Amino acid sequence: MWTANNLWTGDAMAYDVIVVGARVAGAATALLLARQGLRVLAVDRAAFPSDTISSHQIQPPGVARLARWGLLDRLGDAPSTRRVRFDSPAAVLDGAFPAGGAIHSPRRTVLDHALVDAARAAGAEVRERWRVEELVWEGGRVAGIRGSSPGGQLRTERAALVVGADGKRSFVARAVRARPTGSGHRGRSPATRTGRACR
Repeated sequence: MWTANNLWTGDAMAYDVIVVGARVAGAATALLLARQGLRVLAVDRAAFPSDTISSHQIQPPGVARLARWGLLDRLGDAPSTRRVRFDSPAAVLDGAFPAGGAIHSPRRTVLDHALVDAARAAGAEVRERWRVEELVWEGGRVAGIRGSSPGGQLRTERAALVVGADGKRSFVARAVRARPTGSGHRGRSPATRTGRACR
Protein backbone atom coordinates (compact mmCIF):
# COMPACT_ATOMS: atom_id res chain seq x y z
CA MET A 1 0.00 0.00 0.00
CA TRP A 2 0.95 3.66 -0.37
CA THR A 3 1.47 5.79 2.73
CA ALA A 4 0.53 9.45 3.12
CA ASN A 5 4.17 10.27 2.27
CA ASN A 6 3.86 8.43 -1.07
CA LEU A 7 6.09 5.57 0.06
CA TRP A 8 5.38 1.97 -0.91
CA THR A 9 5.14 -0.31 2.12
CA GLY A 10 3.94 -3.53 0.47
CA ASP A 11 5.86 -6.32 -1.21
CA ALA A 12 9.05 -5.47 -3.06
CA MET A 13 8.42 -4.34 -6.65
CA ALA A 14 10.31 -5.87 -9.54
CA TYR A 15 10.81 -2.47 -11.17
CA ASP A 16 11.30 1.13 -10.15
CA VAL A 17 9.73 2.44 -13.36
CA ILE A 18 7.55 0.92 -16.07
CA VAL A 19 7.45 2.76 -19.41
CA VAL A 20 4.50 2.02 -21.67
CA GLY A 21 5.64 2.64 -25.24
CA ALA A 22 9.19 1.99 -26.44
CA ARG A 23 9.61 4.13 -29.51
CA VAL A 24 11.50 7.44 -29.43
CA ALA A 25 10.03 8.91 -26.23
CA GLY A 26 9.70 5.65 -24.33
CA ALA A 27 13.04 4.12 -25.30
CA ALA A 28 14.87 7.38 -24.54
CA THR A 29 13.16 7.58 -21.15
CA ALA A 30 14.04 3.96 -20.37
CA LEU A 31 17.63 4.55 -21.49
CA LEU A 32 18.17 7.60 -19.28
CA LEU A 33 16.51 6.08 -16.22
CA ALA A 34 18.46 2.82 -16.58
CA ARG A 35 21.69 4.76 -16.85
CA GLN A 36 20.83 6.27 -13.48
CA GLY A 37 20.70 2.78 -12.00
CA LEU A 38 16.92 2.35 -11.85
CA ARG A 39 15.20 -0.96 -12.61
CA VAL A 40 13.24 -0.20 -15.76
CA LEU A 41 10.73 -2.17 -17.79
CA ALA A 42 9.63 -0.79 -21.17
CA VAL A 43 6.86 -2.47 -23.15
CA ASP A 44 5.56 -1.93 -26.67
CA ARG A 45 3.04 -3.74 -28.83
CA ALA A 46 5.36 -3.33 -31.83
CA ALA A 47 8.46 -5.37 -32.66
CA PHE A 48 11.71 -3.62 -33.59
CA PRO A 49 12.93 -2.62 -36.05
CA SER A 50 9.62 -1.47 -37.51
CA ASP A 51 8.38 1.64 -39.26
CA THR A 52 5.72 4.12 -38.18
CA ILE A 53 4.23 7.36 -39.50
CA SER A 54 6.77 10.12 -38.88
CA SER A 55 8.18 13.35 -40.24
CA HIS A 56 11.59 11.63 -40.21
CA GLN A 57 13.28 14.82 -39.04
CA ILE A 58 15.30 15.34 -35.87
CA GLN A 59 15.82 19.01 -35.14
CA PRO A 60 19.25 20.27 -33.91
CA PRO A 61 18.40 20.03 -30.16
CA GLY A 62 17.42 16.39 -30.65
CA VAL A 63 20.59 15.72 -32.64
CA ALA A 64 22.62 17.25 -29.80
CA ARG A 65 20.95 14.93 -27.30
CA LEU A 66 21.66 11.85 -29.40
CA ALA A 67 25.30 12.94 -29.61
CA ARG A 68 25.44 13.48 -25.84
CA TRP A 69 23.97 10.00 -25.28
CA GLY A 70 26.57 8.49 -27.62
CA LEU A 71 24.01 7.41 -30.21
CA LEU A 72 24.45 9.78 -33.13
CA ASP A 73 26.77 7.43 -35.00
CA ARG A 74 24.10 4.70 -34.85
CA LEU A 75 21.96 6.60 -37.36
CA GLY A 76 24.19 5.29 -40.12
CA ASP A 77 24.08 7.24 -43.38
CA ALA A 78 20.87 9.12 -42.55
CA PRO A 79 20.77 12.34 -44.58
CA SER A 80 21.50 15.59 -42.78
CA THR A 81 20.59 19.14 -43.75
CA ARG A 82 22.45 22.24 -42.56
CA ARG A 83 20.48 24.77 -44.56
CA VAL A 84 16.71 25.15 -44.89
CA ARG A 85 14.34 27.25 -46.97
CA PHE A 86 10.66 27.97 -46.33
CA ASP A 87 8.56 29.53 -49.09
CA SER A 88 5.21 31.13 -48.37
CA PRO A 89 3.06 33.71 -50.16
CA ALA A 90 4.11 36.29 -47.57
CA ALA A 91 7.86 35.69 -47.37
CA VAL A 92 10.79 33.41 -48.09
CA LEU A 93 13.00 32.30 -45.21
CA ASP A 94 16.38 30.90 -46.14
CA GLY A 95 19.31 30.21 -43.84
CA ALA A 96 21.58 27.85 -41.99
CA PHE A 97 21.27 26.58 -38.45
CA PRO A 98 23.52 28.39 -35.94
CA ALA A 99 26.70 26.82 -34.57
CA GLY A 100 26.91 24.29 -37.38
CA GLY A 101 23.64 22.61 -36.40
CA ALA A 102 21.80 20.28 -38.75
CA ILE A 103 18.57 18.35 -39.19
CA HIS A 104 19.01 14.58 -39.42
CA SER A 105 16.46 12.42 -41.22
CA PRO A 106 16.79 8.74 -40.23
CA ARG A 107 14.13 6.17 -40.92
CA ARG A 108 12.21 5.17 -37.81
CA THR A 109 13.34 1.60 -38.42
CA VAL A 110 16.85 2.88 -37.66
CA LEU A 111 16.20 5.49 -34.96
CA ASP A 112 13.76 3.51 -32.82
CA HIS A 113 15.86 0.35 -33.00
CA ALA A 114 19.01 2.24 -31.97
CA LEU A 115 17.24 3.69 -28.92
CA VAL A 116 15.76 0.32 -27.93
CA ASP A 117 19.17 -1.35 -28.21
CA ALA A 118 20.75 1.43 -26.15
CA ALA A 119 18.07 1.11 -23.47
CA ARG A 120 18.76 -2.62 -23.23
CA ALA A 121 22.50 -2.02 -23.10
CA ALA A 122 21.93 0.38 -20.20
CA GLY A 123 20.14 -2.36 -18.26
CA ALA A 124 16.48 -1.75 -19.07
CA GLU A 125 14.24 -4.72 -19.87
CA VAL A 126 12.36 -4.12 -23.14
CA ARG A 127 9.45 -6.37 -24.08
CA GLU A 128 8.38 -6.24 -27.70
CA ARG A 129 4.95 -7.30 -29.01
CA TRP A 130 3.58 -6.85 -25.48
CA ARG A 131 0.18 -5.20 -25.16
CA VAL A 132 -1.02 -3.46 -22.00
CA GLU A 133 -4.63 -4.40 -21.26
CA GLU A 134 -5.16 -2.36 -18.10
CA LEU A 135 -3.44 -0.35 -15.41
CA VAL A 136 -3.07 -1.69 -11.90
CA TRP A 137 -4.40 0.68 -9.25
CA GLU A 138 -3.43 0.72 -5.59
CA GLY A 139 -4.64 3.25 -3.04
CA GLY A 140 -5.98 5.59 -5.71
CA ARG A 141 -2.84 5.68 -7.85
CA VAL A 142 -1.30 3.66 -10.66
CA ALA A 143 0.97 0.93 -9.29
CA GLY A 144 1.62 -1.19 -12.38
CA ILE A 145 0.31 -2.69 -15.60
CA ARG A 146 -1.39 -5.87 -16.72
CA GLY A 147 -0.86 -7.27 -20.20
CA SER A 148 0.58 -10.03 -22.36
CA SER A 149 2.42 -11.02 -25.51
CA PRO A 150 0.47 -12.65 -28.38
CA GLY A 151 -0.84 -15.99 -27.19
CA GLY A 152 0.72 -15.51 -23.77
CA GLN A 153 -0.82 -15.44 -20.34
CA LEU A 154 -1.90 -12.19 -18.74
CA ARG A 155 0.86 -10.89 -16.47
CA THR A 156 0.92 -8.18 -13.83
CA GLU A 157 4.00 -6.02 -13.35
CA ARG A 158 4.34 -3.43 -10.60
CA ALA A 159 6.48 -0.32 -10.22
CA ALA A 160 6.62 2.82 -8.12
CA LEU A 161 6.13 4.89 -11.29
CA VAL A 162 4.37 4.16 -14.58
CA VAL A 163 5.18 6.43 -17.53
CA GLY A 164 2.83 6.75 -20.49
CA ALA A 165 4.96 7.18 -23.64
CA ASP A 166 2.54 5.44 -25.94
CA GLY A 167 1.79 8.18 -28.43
CA LYS A 168 -0.95 10.57 -29.46
CA ARG A 169 -3.73 8.07 -28.77
CA SER A 170 -2.19 7.02 -25.48
CA PHE A 171 -3.88 4.16 -23.65
CA VAL A 172 -2.30 5.36 -20.41
CA ALA A 173 -3.58 8.92 -20.85
CA ARG A 174 -7.10 7.63 -21.46
CA ALA A 175 -6.95 5.22 -18.53
CA VAL A 176 -6.00 7.97 -16.06
CA ARG A 177 -8.29 10.50 -17.78
CA ALA A 178 -5.42 12.91 -18.34
CA ARG A 179 -6.40 16.32 -19.64
CA PRO A 180 -4.35 18.29 -22.18
CA THR A 181 -2.99 21.48 -20.67
CA GLY A 182 -1.75 24.69 -22.24
CA SER A 183 -2.24 25.87 -25.80
CA GLY A 184 -1.03 24.28 -29.00
CA HIS A 185 -1.07 20.72 -27.66
CA ARG A 186 -4.43 19.39 -28.78
CA GLY A 187 -4.77 15.68 -28.38
CA ARG A 188 -1.64 15.28 -26.28
CA SER A 189 -1.51 14.18 -22.68
CA PRO A 190 0.54 16.18 -20.13
CA ALA A 191 3.09 13.36 -20.11
CA THR A 192 3.79 13.98 -23.80
CA ARG A 193 5.51 17.25 -23.03
CA THR A 194 7.79 16.04 -20.23
CA GLY A 195 10.36 15.06 -22.87
CA ARG A 196 11.67 18.62 -22.72
CA ALA A 197 13.25 17.82 -19.38
CA CYS A 198 15.51 15.05 -20.76
CA ARG A 199 19.20 15.73 -20.30
